[in-house]
Amino acid sequence: MSTKKEGNQYDKIFKENLESVTLALIEKVLHIQVASYEKMPQELQRTLERKPDQLLKITDKQGDTFLLQLEFQLADEDKMVDRMLEYRAILNRKYDLDIRQYVLFLSDQVPQMSTRIEKENLIFSFYLIQLSQINYELFLSSDKGDEIVFAVLGNFGDTTPEEAAGLIVQRLNQTSPSQLERERHLQQLRVLANLRKLTPFVEIMIESISQYIREEDDFLFKKGQLKGKEEGKLEGEQKGKTEAILKFLKDNILTTQQLASYFDVTEEFVEGLRKSLNK
Repeated sequence: MSTKKEGNQYDKIFKENLESVTLALIEKVLHIQVASYEKMPQELQRTLERKPDQLLKITDKQGDTFLLQLEFQLADEDKMVDRMLEYRAILNRKYDLDIRQYVLFLSDQVPQMSTRIEKENLIFSFYLIQLSQINYELFLSSDKGDEIVFAVLGNFGDTTPEEAAGLIVQRLNQTSPSQLERERHLQQLRVLANLRKLTPFVEIMIESISQYIREEDDFLFKKGQLKGKEEGKLEGEQKGKTEAILKFLKDNILTTQQLASYFDVTEEFVEGLRKSLNK
């Protein structure tokens, strides 16, 4: 895949999710406590045209008001500091406000780009944040799929990549309000997982869950409607859980605790199934 085509894929995801994920990024990653905000025009034209990825007028909880510019960067661009200075000059001329500029770097590689210019009569800098250094649980704990997909770009800590991929897919299935939304988020996850070389693990988890959903007629979203129905259907529900858990145990990705929580069963039940596989 060409670099340009790959970049367009990531740009599409950020544009689709930016509205709902922006405040989460501002508060969880930039540690700015927003009291109110206003979207500002993104087209900035003077002798040249620039369009920030995101431009907001923020009032924080301390009462400070400022412009916040966010740029999402996949490539380690050596001239990024010059581009950010151009943005700063245009924004400074157009708005009588303090300005804070952040570049959120998406790649695993350590960025080498300069963030500061210091010359005679000119001192300028911007903030550079690498998402792979941010705890992935900040996104995983969200109830919004648009935010959860970004967990795949975070720091997994002591969690293995296999386990992280499983937890992210699990969380998307728990929170997506419809099959259509779930499929959209899983497709986004496939694309973003490529940045972390996690695509094989994500595909295994998606395939396992997709088989289960097909077999049980979207059980994950309909199980609440089964309560109170005839005993035979409840029996079928238990059978479906058992078969799905067995599939996950064979893949050996999720832990006993994770499976018990995901399928709403006891850890003893999961361990019993695990032992039956080892006989």
